[in-house]
Amino acid sequence: MNVYEKEVIRGAYMPHIDGIRALAVIAVVLYHFRMSYCPGGFCGVDVFFVISGYLIGGGILRDLRNNAFSFADFYKRRVKRIMPAYFVVICASLLVGMALYHYEPLESLGYAALRSAYYFTNFFFYKYVGNYFSGNADTHPLTNLWSLSVEEQFYIIIPFLMWVIWKWRARVLLYVLVALTLFSFVLAERELQSPVEREHLKAFYMLAPRMWELLVGVVLAALPGYCPATPRRRCWGALAALVGFLMVLASYVFLYDGCHFPGAGALPAVLGCVLLLRYGEQGIVGWGLTRALSVGVGRISYSLYLWHWPILVYARYVFGDDLSVSVALGAAALSFIFAYISWRYIEMPVRRAKNVSARMAFIGLVVMSLCVGGIGCLLKKTRGMVHYLHAEANRYASLDYPGHAEVMKAGHFGIRQLSRIPDDKGRMQNNVIVHVGNREKAPEFVIIGDSHAEAQRAGFDAVCAERGIAGLALRTKTCPLSGIDIVNSFSNCTEPFMEWLASAPSIRTVFIICVWRSRLGDGNQILYRRGEPIPPNTAQNAALLEEGLRNTCKRLRDMGKEVVLISPTPQLRKSPGSEIRRRIILGLPTDDLGDAISKAEFMNREKAVFRILRKIEADGLGRVVVAHPVLESNGSFRGIMNQQLFYHDSSHLSKVGACHVIRALFSQLFPGRDK
Repeated sequence: MNVYEKEVIRGAYMPHIDGIRALAVIAVVLYHFRMSYCPGGFCGVDVFFVISGYLIGGGILRDLRNNAFSFADFYKRRVKRIMPAYFVVICASLLVGMALYHYEPLESLGYAALRSAYYFTNFFFYKYVGNYFSGNADTHPLTNLWSLSVEEQFYIIIPFLMWVIWKWRARVLLYVLVALTLFSFVLAERELQSPVEREHLKAFYMLAPRMWELLVGVVLAALPGYCPATPRRRCWGALAALVGFLMVLASYVFLYDGCHFPGAGALPAVLGCVLLLRYGEQGIVGWGLTRALSVGVGRISYSLYLWHWPILVYARYVFGDDLSVSVALGAAALSFIFAYISWRYIEMPVRRAKNVSARMAFIGLVVMSLCVGGIGCLLKKTRGMVHYLHAEANRYASLDYPGHAEVMKAGHFGIRQLSRIPDDKGRMQNNVIVHVGNREKAPEFVIIGDSHAEAQRAGFDAVCAERGIAGLALRTKTCPLSGIDIVNSFSNCTEPFMEWLASAPSIRTVFIICVWRSRLGDGNQILYRRGEPIPPNTAQNAALLEEGLRNTCKRLRDMGKEVVLISPTPQLRKSPGSEIRRRIILGLPTDDLGDAISKAEFMNREKAVFRILRKIEADGLGRVVVAHPVLESNGSFRGIMNQQLFYHDSSHLSKVGACHVIRALFSQLFPGRDK
């Protein structure tokens, strides 16, 4: 036993806890490297939460009972334990990112580092990245820091809470902790049962619905100690440890992405960890958890958790998402090597240092936070140093997306502004009507739609300005379906838009641009009639989409407006800009980016959308302008044409692409106005 491992909790080092840590971190690493090897490995984080609550809560209780608790000492230990390796990993990720990344992921990395500097990484991923199990979270080097932010926020709250309750009435502390645990669990369940996806994200990333897992550990530490004094008790303890081990193992094997997590779905792992903490030294499980290999991996588990994810992300960036076995094994080996070095030469020297005062620890924390935050802020403000790093690659940047929007002044040609409109995150926006094209004439058209309307607005703006045509646009993203709402999407602001349009008689044409396919059941956007119960699935989406769009077009026609529906632009296999920038930086061939999609595949994918649009046109409710032919080249669609970037990402047009489309379609969009 090493001297620095003593006095972990209740005055004694318990090697089986390091064994449990090993059980948790190996599951997380397996899940990240190859999800099929450990489908529920993500709940290894929940096991870590319980362990942290147990150790931290137990330490606080021990000091309170001995009348020796000090906030300065508590936070000094936390800083020494967590921050050195934490900041080294962030700095290393930033350095590698600046060497390998083009401006777009580097800007996001900088913003995440900025949030990580003051331990709000979970807020960053909740707000900007989204679902942990898919999308951008898989490609971000600092994704794993969200859990450390949750723990740090917990460490800020729990000592004060326990100290206050202890000083007020010590005997009620356990009851308060149990009540808070139940409250947090119920909150998590409530958010998970919501049909709104952002509530699910909140349950995953935020402290309040996650706190119950940490509090379970604190409650366990507050219970009377366990002493296996008799053979019978040792037998029962060994059985309890085996049950706990099987519960944790079952979570790793049977949980999956999208299960009811972290509510009831996390209970087996959490309760299994409780049994392991309480009885894990007993029986065959205790033998396994206390072996040298288990304890050794457990000791480096914190560093391994920190290092494995950025190493894996950068490996996938360089070698492609589907890593070969040799590359994956190499990345895993590198993770263990870096973890050991970090533990041996960063973690332990700082933890063992006796001459570090609380003041020195806090000064060091502030300095590191300011340095990392400053670098992150610089990367964010310079858009990933777009003009300073990787100039050849970044010349394929689409910095003008979604394009500048000049807000219309209220009363412009007798037209009022439109305010108090929710954006795609539910926040109220004011002055959402913006100019398109000529600013000096009375506007004769308006653009409404989702992010694809926002992308094409830049093309309308440039082309209409050249030809002296004035228009407006609703800058907030919406899907204009009358009488139909959408779960897990932006708010439907069709009604206020209709009221506003009625007061703008100069506007004769309404352009509607949306990616309709995402509302046809491809994903978790559920359509429902306003005022009716939300359906359990997307089976009725197509019929409701047609109903809502038909209602909108009919209302606009009855107002005397012409409706022009611009058909979808092709969605590519990957973002051409990101891919060509990546390849240029890595010195890879750029002749085939792998972004192309054939016309046949596009038409098959969008056939349901075209069917709806054509039916509306046939009924005289609107005119359809087909956009994709002007982007076709030799029977397929690509993101780069004539050395110009036509797409901002895999589906949204860049300004260059939008201008190309609007110029090519101008005679159809504005009949009789072509020069």
